Amino acid sequence: MEDWLKDILRRLRIDDASFIEIESKRRVVPEEVDPLRKRILKDPRVRFKKSENFFDQFLDTPRRVLFRRGASLRLRYKRDGTRVYLQYKGPGFHHCGILYRSEFSTKALRGVMREESHHDVIRFDGATVRDIMRHELPDDMKAAMKRHLGPGILDQVFLAPIVCAYHKEKFVLDHGAAFLEPSIDKVFAFHISRSGIHPLSAFFEYEDEVKSDKNSLKAKYAHLDDLLSFDAELARRFNMPREPLDKYHRCASFFLSD
Repeated sequence: MEDWLKDILRRLRIDDASFIEIESKRRVVPEEVDPLRKRILKDPRVRFKKSENFFDQFLDTPRRVLFRRGASLRLRYKRDGTRVYLQYKGPGFHHCGILYRSEFSTKALRGVMREESHHDVIRFDGATVRDIMRHELPDDMKAAMKRHLGPGILDQVFLAPIVCAYHKEKFVLDHGAAFLEPSIDKVFAFHISRSGIHPLSAFFEYEDEVKSDKNSLKAKYAHLDDLLSFDAELARRFNMPREPLDKYHRCASFFLSD
């Protein structure tokens, strides 16, 4: 194994390079979203991939262990709530404006579904968060969470302090063995407290992730300069400061302290 790969795995405290996510994140002011979208599509190498709507329910412990450790855990509702996944992202690190972190996901969860009623809400049917944490986590995901967050953590996760609804527009820039996937997100975030649900924030965000069809970290790593170059060209034209926080920490930092 090459030294650079060993170093990334050591810093992320995981064993399998296929779980490494490499991306950049930038803020976007609302009035520049449309010009930014047009500029991305003006590049002849770029093609529009798809638009998606997500609903994310971020989970944590009563003592906010995930928030304090720099990790995040979310229930992601896709396909209008008919497919639900639990996704974990471990503590990461930044280098030259790029975020490295681990990313894990369960298969579609059993017993979590959309309520077929006039209310059209998500409900847990025969499953609780504790059940999911105990029985639905793949071994790699479970091991990473225990390593990053400490023993006994799986039984302590049951709060959902932040929910986010957002619209994502994805684009693709092919580079052969790897490809860039820039995207523009419009995020609506809400804080859940004992007194109810409260609007917290609404913002736009630009992300650019380097990916590989075979999930090869070597292929991704070889195209980091392409990601940096593409983002830098956009940043010269638009007000796009780097965003150091993920969505959970950006929203939760308004009312939670380190």
